[in-house]
Amino acid sequence: MLSPLGTLPVGSLAVIFLSRIGQDMAGYEETSNRMVELAHAQDGFLGVESVRNDAGLGITISFWRDRGAAAAWKKVAEHRLAQKQGSAQWYSQWSLHICTIDESRCFARPAEDRQ
Repeated sequence: MLSPLGTLPVGSLAVIFLSRIGQDMAGYEETSNRMVELAHAQDGFLGVESVRNDAGLGITISFWRDRGAAAAWKKVAEHRLAQKQGSAQWYSQWSLHICTIDESRCFARPAEDRQ
């Protein structure tokens, strides 16, 4: 499900987190939900989208006003603990990519035309 982000400001950031889950997922869902809750409270947070397929590959993209806002999120103590637990327990692999938004467009079919 896509959130109603609309277009993003030129110069904002997309932080792309790719992950593959491991065997021990105890506490993962609760922590993931808490991270989304915390991110929403951060200055400069613009939104987040996340999906995971049946093979355990996940893609989470968070959007930030600027590099400073994304850097501040990285330093949040509870987020840092979740990062450590992710590497130690939940993920068999992960990668992170930070991209600047150079252009942004969106489309939404009118509700009466959706099927």
